[in-house]
Amino acid sequence: MPIERGSGVIRPPRGATGFRDQGTERLPSMDPRVFASVCHQAARLVRGRVLEITPPGVTPDFHTAVIRSGELSAAVLGHMHLPYIALARVPVGHVVFVDDWSDLEVALTSSGTLRLLTRSELETPIDLIDTSDLDGAERRQIAYWKPETLGELMFNYWD
Repeated sequence: MPIERGSGVIRPPRGATGFRDQGTERLPSMDPRVFASVCHQAARLVRGRVLEITPPGVTPDFHTAVIRSGELSAAVLGHMHLPYIALARVPVGHVVFVDDWSDLEVALTSSGTLRLLTRSELETPIDLIDTSDLDGAERRQIAYWKPETLGELMFNYWD
């Protein structure tokens, strides 16, 4: 279920938007305990702490953990269904992806449990994304909401 990249095009797996067609196989769910464990372990490794963890809901559809260490703070976003995470600043209703805390990035990937998507991957324009593996429901949501990047497609506030 990896995000595939070939000839400049990214191909996200089924479930990337969080939607599925009725009658199709249910999407897996990221275990909130795994997400919390990865975030707490990473916080310890950067001598920080997890300030809060918010589960996904109808909107936003992703887990959020806020980690603080000294003057630095960031939100770790966990995909609701797939084993992917991202670093961001999260103003209400809008996600800004970041990659300016290398120690935290290393700490988040140290367990090997979840794949940290890079800012570069998340900012891939939608026209470089092959949606052929996505359900029809996912493609309809993309047509309706018109995300501009992979990050907006995967970590969204769609209802």
